[in-house]
Amino acid sequence: MPKRYKPGCSVLRLIGFLLMVTIGAGGFLALDYNMARQLADSEDDGGLTVRDYLGGLSVRIASVTGSAATPGLPSALQDMLPKPPEGWTVRPATGEDITAFLPRERGAGEAKARDLITDMVKDKVSGAAEVVILVYEKADRRVILKAVRYPDVIFTSDMAIQQRFDLQMKSAEYRGISSMTVRGLDITEDLLPDDMRGRLFMADVGGQIHLRLLAPRRMPDAELVTFFETLHVRALNAAVVDKRDGLGEVPVIVLASALSGADRDAYDADRAARAAAEAAQSREALQMAEAAVAAAAGPDAVAAEGEPPAQAPAAQCEKGAGGVKRCKVGE
Repeated sequence: MPKRYKPGCSVLRLIGFLLMVTIGAGGFLALDYNMARQLADSEDDGGLTVRDYLGGLSVRIASVTGSAATPGLPSALQDMLPKPPEGWTVRPATGEDITAFLPRERGAGEAKARDLITDMVKDKVSGAAEVVILVYEKADRRVILKAVRYPDVIFTSDMAIQQRFDLQMKSAEYRGISSMTVRGLDITEDLLPDDMRGRLFMADVGGQIHLRLLAPRRMPDAELVTFFETLHVRALNAAVVDKRDGLGEVPVIVLASALSGADRDAYDADRAARAAAEAAQSREALQMAEAAVAAAAGPDAVAAEGEPPAQAPAAQCEKGAGGVKRCKVGE
């Protein structure tokens, strides 16, 4: 006897599917709104308004679904980081891993340089959405890699325009020199003082993902390439809001120290021009966002900002019997 079709089963399955989608979407919105609200509170700008939140929601959803829909690309930050080169192992970092990079004499060296090295093993980063710290080891040598990803809301909402600009404009604390370019991603060395026993390299993707690599001072540039050559630049670019066309697509690594003469001059000039263009674009975006916020605030807010602060009422004092002075605040 043929099995009868029961339309009620299909309806139940449909209801179950819609319920799962609703719960999933609700969970995403709850987490996204909570992160946005915490960011607004930390910025001390009067809190998060519904208009501010909804204004950037569509961009954040597009960023999440766009990254998830890209076939063959890792979505977790750790999976985008370099694989250990041949003969090396990798593990999570500990506080003791920085000892080999600090001056031999305890407490010696500039505080700023020591802080840069110490920060490499700190997994608490203000405002960060994801932090990964890995230590690559081979015998007694160590290389520390730290990757920090900031939340999309910083790059999609006008409530964090200054923080977005600051992240995009981060640069070397000391003297920054061109080190290499990995599939379009520029790597810069921040030249630490001579008493530090490490070399610090830095890069960022869209101002949203920041990479720092700390290597032994005596490690040659050619060996450093083995750490960067498996960096998944394309996946990093897909994971940020401000994507750069073509980043990670061309399988070319340019090592600056291998260039000489006109080639090195052209390479440095090209990087300088690219950095200047990106900085100008960030400043223009900041100015446009500030103008949009000012326009949304309306003329009353502008007028209020231009008003001088109210004068405090003057104190009126008079001397009474026995030389006691009595004062009262005037109306």
